[in-house]
Amino acid sequence: MTISLREKVYNRIRGDITYGKLSPGERLIERDLTEKFHISRSPIREALRQLESEGLITFKNYKGITVSKLSVKQVEEIYNLRWVLESYSASLSAERATKNYVANLRNLHEKLKIAAETFDLIVWLELNTLFHDSLSQNSGNSNLIQILDILKRRIYRYKFMVLRVPGHLNQYITHHEGILKACEKNDGRMAEKYMKIHVEHIKNVLLDYLKKSLEK
Repeated sequence: MTISLREKVYNRIRGDITYGKLSPGERLIERDLTEKFHISRSPIREALRQLESEGLITFKNYKGITVSKLSVKQVEEIYNLRWVLESYSASLSAERATKNYVANLRNLHEKLKIAAETFDLIVWLELNTLFHDSLSQNSGNSNLIQILDILKRRIYRYKFMVLRVPGHLNQYITHHEGILKACEKNDGRMAEKYMKIHVEHIKNVLLDYLKKSLEK
């Protein structure tokens, strides 16, 4: 499949925001982007509109385009919604899990363990996204999938921040193992329980990190 110019620009800027190359509050100037990517302004503007719809950048009168800032309160609100919705999604997914689905989820989990051992955070983030997306996709609820996708996109760059806090990857692995076992047993309640533990833990680690960053 051919990737459009808009998608290339979108993926590049989104990656730069996610991995900290572009900081919250940093300005994006259309003219500079056209020179950087050697393309016209039309695909640049399309990519920027998509990034804006996901809450990653902000258009402001007289200030232009900047990388969005999320307050601690906004981050907490998003994770509270994920706690409810993603645990429900995990429950539905576990109840619908087939042997083939569980085998694919297990394969992702084993790759995540390797990424954790080598502390390859970028690979971990990519695989972890696939792991969680797999659970929501298998829920069978199209509206739930759509809402979770919006929430995940808004918080995606903060997930990379939380990975840099030492000492937690093994706990994430343990939570995933609980969810995986629940899928093997088609136990929706068990999957819901472990996903709630997982999301709550990540939320607390991230909020603690953000609050300490504001104190500096």
